[in-house]
Amino acid sequence: MFSAIRQRIPKRYLTTATLPYDKIHVPVMLPEVLQHMAPKDGGIYCDMTFGDGGYTKALLDSVDCKVVAIDQDPTAYEKALQLARLKPYKNRLFPVLGKFGTIYETIEKEFDNWKIPCFDGIVMDIGVSSGQIETAERGFSYKLDGPLDMRMFSRGRNNSITEFENEQELLKKSISAYEIVNFFSREQIADIIYKYGGDRLSRKIADAIIAARQIGPIETTASLANIIQKACPQPRWQRGSDDMLRNSAARTFQAFRIYINNELSELESALRSSEYLLKPNGRLVVVTFHSLEDRIAKNFLYHCAGKRSIDDADQNQFSLKRQANRDFRKATKRGMIEGLSVKQHVPKREQVTPSFELCTKNVVQPTEDEIEENARSRSAKLRVAKRTNAPALEPFGSIF
Repeated sequence: MFSAIRQRIPKRYLTTATLPYDKIHVPVMLPEVLQHMAPKDGGIYCDMTFGDGGYTKALLDSVDCKVVAIDQDPTAYEKALQLARLKPYKNRLFPVLGKFGTIYETIEKEFDNWKIPCFDGIVMDIGVSSGQIETAERGFSYKLDGPLDMRMFSRGRNNSITEFENEQELLKKSISAYEIVNFFSREQIADIIYKYGGDRLSRKIADAIIAARQIGPIETTASLANIIQKACPQPRWQRGSDDMLRNSAARTFQAFRIYINNELSELESALRSSEYLLKPNGRLVVVTFHSLEDRIAKNFLYHCAGKRSIDDADQNQFSLKRQANRDFRKATKRGMIEGLSVKQHVPKREQVTPSFELCTKNVVQPTEDEIEENARSRSAKLRVAKRTNAPALEPFGSIF
């Protein structure tokens, strides 16, 4: 099925070892990830989002290396344990159940005999996996009917089974989509939908949710999707040139998922830790799927590469220059030009020693062949950087 992708992967990346579980998720831009990770014999790598193990297995099959595989999803962790028991991967694959934002603390606790920095490469594939979306009981999809949940670290709202100690810790004090739609205020719901989903009809959707829950609790994904669709009966829309149709519930489901799993803060924490965990010349590969994630990764790498500071990225430079020109023209008309020697005083940015070196001139995107084989790769963006010998610049603050 995925012959177009497989043809672009060198034979050494394919193994005869059969996966001990059913593979659902297809790793995005796998050849590009392996090319930029440049794994080497004896190296230690970290897959921060194991999922179905696509990146992890490819790294282990390519060279004689070790991989720490992290995932907060207990079903993904179970798959990692099964893979680690196979003969080719024994003592080479180290599964960890936890959030990738706590990677630094995890390494200190679980691998206390390792010297930090310890990794020759880190890869992270941000967002929800196909396995999570296609399992109705997990409550991620607006197309499948299941109990409202959307917690990546849960087996489902109606599933109370916990097999691992860390699993119980992750579930403590967590909220699901059920709590949001049934107990949050109108303002809170609208703000979440607008901030994380970018939907301009967020208040209208929030009003519809509040009105519906007055009649009875909203318990399933289908119920929520129908409420949104009735409130905002937008025609099905397309994005870009692909032929995939979406409906008005898509942005709301995305927003709730990001909020519940604290995805953006976790990404910032993981990127912050990468400055300390990567050895000199170690590679950082980040695959994102929407603008909120990509903006965080881009701003981090640009700051660490000395291209643009986080503060500059938060400001619209064009708007600042345009306002400065307006102020200059007004001052000139009123004769208030004394001491006004330049249109805009732009202080020189402090020169820093880059902690990362960008490895690609532009962001890497999937080929048309891959998008044709795997439609979910259409919005993926890949960014790569190489760690230098310089101290950490800490654009998101210190981890200590």
